[in-house]
Amino acid sequence: MDEHAHRVYSRGSASWPQNALMDDRTLRIGVLLAAHVIFLSAAALRIIRGQRRHLLRSRAAWWLQYYPPLVWLPFVVAYVVPLTIELAYGLQLAGVVLAVGSALFAAWAMWSLGRSYGIRMDLFEGHRLVTEGPYRVVRHPMYLGILSFHIGATFAMQSLLLLAATALYVVPFTAVRIVAEERVLLQGFGEAYGAFVRRVPTLVPFAR
Repeated sequence: MDEHAHRVYSRGSASWPQNALMDDRTLRIGVLLAAHVIFLSAAALRIIRGQRRHLLRSRAAWWLQYYPPLVWLPFVVAYVVPLTIELAYGLQLAGVVLAVGSALFAAWAMWSLGRSYGIRMDLFEGHRLVTEGPYRVVRHPMYLGILSFHIGATFAMQSLLLLAATALYVVPFTAVRIVAEERVLLQGFGEAYGAFVRRVPTLVPFAR
């Protein structure tokens, strides 16, 4: 096997690609800006939704209710406390592409929900079951986008801390949130959501 296939580049060394368009700092900023696509979408949709009457209140624990902000804690910590291992420049670029694409996919899912989007798992007056757009591919496209964003950010930032946090915190946290959220959706939408569950996979596209 060509020894260059597994070369790990050192910044500032002769082996670092001379035509590299972006340094580590630029890549990190790119990932942070991608995350803001999701943050700003959440803020905008909260304003658009305004105050509405509750139809169904979830009784899940508070930390499950506030999954959307809490799931980002490892990313924030990893961004300000770098614990890194050097990766090939191509892997970093692939990570940035994955992070940006994932953020856009998650934002698409959020905007597809429109006024039905919310941080908590409650159902509000006018809440509708969305099955079009990214929801034709998976039942939880926003969560898929968040998971894949963290994977991309791990490579882009070469972060051992984010790798561990994604595996030990983000993935199980997301899985528990999905289980709790689906209970609420089944209670609120009944057989309509049951048919959606039978037709569309949870997180892995084309799994059925």
